[in-house]
Amino acid sequence: MKHIVKAAMLAAGTGLLMLFAFDMNHPQQFFDNTPRTLYLLVTLLIVFAAMSMKKVLSYQTTTTINYTPKHDELKTSALSIGVVLLFFLSPMFDRSGLFEACDCAWIRWVGCLFLFDAIAFFTWSSWVFSKAFYRADGKPVPHKIVSSGPYAVIRHPRFLGLIAWIIGTALVFNNLMSILLAVIIIYIIALKANDEEVFMELEFGEEWNDYKRQTKRFFPLIY
Repeated sequence: MKHIVKAAMLAAGTGLLMLFAFDMNHPQQFFDNTPRTLYLLVTLLIVFAAMSMKKVLSYQTTTTINYTPKHDELKTSALSIGVVLLFFLSPMFDRSGLFEACDCAWIRWVGCLFLFDAIAFFTWSSWVFSKAFYRADGKPVPHKIVSSGPYAVIRHPRFLGLIAWIIGTALVFNNLMSILLAVIIIYIIALKANDEEVFMELEFGEEWNDYKRQTKRFFPLIY
């Protein structure tokens, strides 16, 4: 029950952060735009679902490889800070309108479509991953290559879900600050994906290389 309460509090905090960043004196004006309202509701749902499922999604694996990516803590911290800044600065610059990417309403609806892609990929891949590794007793399980579900096509479907969410945010708020932050965050995600692949190759060798040849990194049939 505690993790449900924490998830609800974090989701509520995320919503308040965006509302007051948009306009501290009149936060209700955030809802004057329908795609922006839909984005807020979907984002709160994503945050709540991810945090409430944290226990299920958490797992421990055993490995014989001692590999620590270069600047791993810095990348992780930069990713977290980047997402917080995206939630804060995107609505702030949307209100001012000084850095509007384009004068078109449809781009916000395209951003909402990316959000639903984010939910689909992140939820599906997280379920497949937790099914492979989760144990109710919390004991570590042997590490292995997951190649079912979305992992049969791409190697990082959860990262793809996060990328779709970031792109959706940039488009919904439709300003250059959002786009700049999105580019930076996606670059950091790409670095972390590369670190993960180096680790997997060290641990599984040719088995990983065979899997790598059969899949794409992020986008099916493209890259």
